[in-house]
Amino acid sequence: GLLALAARRGARFMPGTTVTGFSPTAGGWKVEREGGPPLTVDAVVVATGGLSVPNTGSDGRGLEVLAGLGHTVNPTYPALTPVVAEPSRFGSLAGVSLPVTIAARDGARSASATGGFLFTHHGYSGPSVLDVSHVVVRSRTEADAGARLVIRWTELDEKGWEAALTPDGPRTVAGALRRALPERLADALAELAGVAPSRTLAQLRREERLRLIGVLVRGELPWTGDEGYRKAEVTGGGVSLAEVDPRTLASRRHPGLLLCGEVLDAFGPIGGYIFLWAWATGRAAGIAAARRPPERPQPLK
Repeated sequence: GLLALAARRGARFMPGTTVTGFSPTAGGWKVEREGGPPLTVDAVVVATGGLSVPNTGSDGRGLEVLAGLGHTVNPTYPALTPVVAEPSRFGSLAGVSLPVTIAARDGARSASATGGFLFTHHGYSGPSVLDVSHVVVRSRTEADAGARLVIRWTELDEKGWEAALTPDGPRTVAGALRRALPERLADALAELAGVAPSRTLAQLRREERLRLIGVLVRGELPWTGDEGYRKAEVTGGGVSLAEVDPRTLASRRHPGLLLCGEVLDAFGPIGGYIFLWAWATGRAAGIAAARRPPERPQPLK
């Protein structure tokens, strides 16, 4: 595998080593480490140091050191993290999942996603929620927590639900909704709209039908917070992309310093894109670090 190949090429592995800092020297870099003498190296690749999932050892140290070296570190925040709603209007639905379309809006900032949605004991999760969660998080940490979460529970739009709710003999509201929604959720949404699930479609007044359709296609999800870095898939924010060479990921501030992965201000949707970013930027940085003499990027003006 890759580790064996690296070892054959002369790589030295130092597991269990905590790097406490690094700084430029006249001929390269000095890397400080806990419990051992500093290392003198030609180049440093910073591939860790974000804040997400701290129980794996992430503590933001890489970002702190880079800020100390003069790099612009844009404000960080948990990205791709579950959303919390406590007390939860839908707490009894924990475990119910379905595909939805969800949008988060906070002033000029917005995001939308279509995909899996999961009710949890504390709020909401699933790929669609994670993909829009950064709007909620930044609304809480940078603004007035006024972000709105709006959800369409099925593929049906207003016209589709108008047709689905057309009176048809003794068919009930619950019967119509359960054709497209899990049973518990169908009943909860009907009650949220102020419509008894047991009523027949023929008994619905026009305003009740419109209110129910509004909940089904433009339902608003209450929220009170998020799961933070503890469950975030990635750190949002980080070192400004303007301060690295896009071809090599070399720092524009310090020769011999290369940055990749989570310390850079970039993230994408759930579904492997974060891994792809880590692998692609890590490969580019590694190749550039091995060049002799190292390529010098255009400095910042």
